[in-house]
Amino acid sequence: MIVFVNDERVRWKTEGRVTWLTLSRPEALNALGEQEAREFSAALPKIAKEDSRVVVLTGEGKAFSSGGDMAFIEANRKRPASALPAIMRKFYSSFLDIRKLPQITVAKINGAAVGAGLCLALACDMRTVLSDARLALNFVRLGLNPGMAAWPLAKAAFGDARARDLLLTGRFFSGKDLQEWGAAAIAVDSTADLWTATDEMAKHLASQSWTSIKILKDEMRLREDLGAYLTLEAKGQAVCFKGADIVEGVAAVREKRAPKFS
Repeated sequence: MIVFVNDERVRWKTEGRVTWLTLSRPEALNALGEQEAREFSAALPKIAKEDSRVVVLTGEGKAFSSGGDMAFIEANRKRPASALPAIMRKFYSSFLDIRKLPQITVAKINGAAVGAGLCLALACDMRTVLSDARLALNFVRLGLNPGMAAWPLAKAAFGDARARDLLLTGRFFSGKDLQEWGAAAIAVDSTADLWTATDEMAKHLASQSWTSIKILKDEMRLREDLGAYLTLEAKGQAVCFKGADIVEGVAAVREKRAPKFS
């Protein structure tokens, strides 16, 4: 059993063959900032050594993750432009290294998953989702170049045409859409049913041949080198952080309105 302290924002515990990994900042809809990145990165090598075969990633409260923390975004606007690519590259890797875990990873999308939060879910091997969850790859609506491997992850999950649509428009869609488009294994209508369905699926996955699973995970990773994408994204976001559009994009989010880019 893992012992938590009050200010931890990433929590995990292993029950049998399943490890439950939780983003734990419900008051901010589990937004992803620098503390979350440090704690997530520190947890992954420990989880890799656990005697579990499945890792279920979810969010505490009513959201999976609302995406990049607004305070982190605003802090980056004040940092030297030359420092930003390295900062963002490290930030992405802190979360996307979940792809290196030997276990099968399942994102249990229990509510809103937006921007970097949805990318984190797409980085997992499989997904379960609430049918009415609000999802989006809304980077352009913030005046920000997509990050967190948004393009390759979206293209793998949705196919080329739909990935372009979702990224270029930044539009919202539902958990039911995610399942109908083939990017989620299960979509259910209630939180209770989501817990039950995900738990049953995780236990079933954990009962499969572990030797076969480990080899298959290695095969999946052969074609998934994201390094070049992440480097380009980091440079692109560094440019956007110094532009005027992100000021309007962040203001629109805070004021709960559509952005008006000049």
